[in-house]
Amino acid sequence: MKLYMLFFYIFAIAFTLSCKDKQQRPPLTQAQLKKIEEQSIEVNKAIVAHKQDSIKWYIAKNNLSMQKTGTGLWYSIIRSQHTDSITEGDIIEIEYTISLLHGTVCYTSDFLGTKILRVGQGGVESGLEEAFLLMHKGDSAHVIIPPHLAHGLIGDLNRIPQLAILDCKIYIKNHKKSNNSF
Repeated sequence: MKLYMLFFYIFAIAFTLSCKDKQQRPPLTQAQLKKIEEQSIEVNKAIVAHKQDSIKWYIAKNNLSMQKTGTGLWYSIIRSQHTDSITEGDIIEIEYTISLLHGTVCYTSDFLGTKILRVGQGGVESGLEEAFLLMHKGDSAHVIIPPHLAHGLIGDLNRIPQLAILDCKIYIKNHKKSNNSF
């Protein structure tokens, strides 16, 4: 309930401020700005905690065995025989399925094709970047990415809604060290 009250409070402040004529509205004081910032931090903490609770419930409900990183990424890796770990700058080719927790498939390499990318250069969710660094060529992983490591507050403005938790299955199909090319 506290999360919704914080949302309501910040929305009410923003709505009130936006309804006034801009020429008549005095600028916010440093104290007011600090209070809004502190409230925003509390709202973000509440969102992160709520999303982590949702992920824990999903993991328990589906009897998954997953580990959690310090950033809040949940993962389970099925190791291949390859021992060469992926590092930042390496080029990888991945097969993937990105779904919402309730099962709606958002993106998949079955329809969009594999993706080739340089690890650490962006172009994918930061949670996936973090997962790649835990993997080797040939590994498969089940990764659950909270919104703050995916598309955040607004989603991707296409298939991923706002504040969505992503359920990702990834497979490292090919891997070349940063000084090599495919």
